[in-house]
Amino acid sequence: MTEPVLHTRSVSKSFGGLQAVKDVSFEVREGEIFGIAGPNGSGKSTLFNIMTGIPFGVTSGEVHFDGQRVDRWAPHRIAQAGLCRTFQKDAEYPDLDANETLLVSATYNGGLRGAEATRRANAVLDQVEFDRSRRCVLSRELSVYEKKQLMIASAMVSQPKVLMLDEPASGLTKPEIARLDALLVDLNRAGLTILLIEHVLSLLLSVSQRLMVLNYGEILAQGDPTAVVKEPAVIEAYLGGRRK
Repeated sequence: MTEPVLHTRSVSKSFGGLQAVKDVSFEVREGEIFGIAGPNGSGKSTLFNIMTGIPFGVTSGEVHFDGQRVDRWAPHRIAQAGLCRTFQKDAEYPDLDANETLLVSATYNGGLRGAEATRRANAVLDQVEFDRSRRCVLSRELSVYEKKQLMIASAMVSQPKVLMLDEPASGLTKPEIARLDALLVDLNRAGLTILLIEHVLSLLLSVSQRLMVLNYGEILAQGDPTAVVKEPAVIEAYLGGRRK
């Protein structure tokens, strides 16, 4: 088996007496979609934060990406190496349209200028299937799903090796979740490795090759998605009265 493109070794994050992430070790293989689930407050987004250094790093443990230890790197260096993420809150520029937003990303995240930046912006918008007739609409006037497409495109413009998505299905309708499902599968088939945090278990089960479930900052289970969701500890975490 090839070496994982991304893996952690006993990463932990504490805030005073609060242990937000505790001894989490997992690996992401090149070319897969790896899902992360867990109740609210289980440490999922904190795990993303400490892996990318945004806005804080690990308290202890190691993060390895593309053959290098990166947990001591500055956040911009991690992103430039190809580990890029989105956030739960959409972060579009409300007074820019999709074309302008991607040009900003191509310039400042992708390091491109002029015609090359324009080509990259158009190519990425095509990749996320953003309607060409809507690319001149101001971001504040876009639909929720279009804002999700734009968010994903902005993270992809620097051509990441691993794309980390933090709850991209939040706020979407069932038909839009189905569109997102198809989009993630298409991006993955095109060669993009994806690390996906999501509360919509049906989406995780549909697109993920492997799944990890967190609770109270610790791993409850990981492995084949259909087997993981049947684990008694996972069922209890979601339905048995533990922290939601």
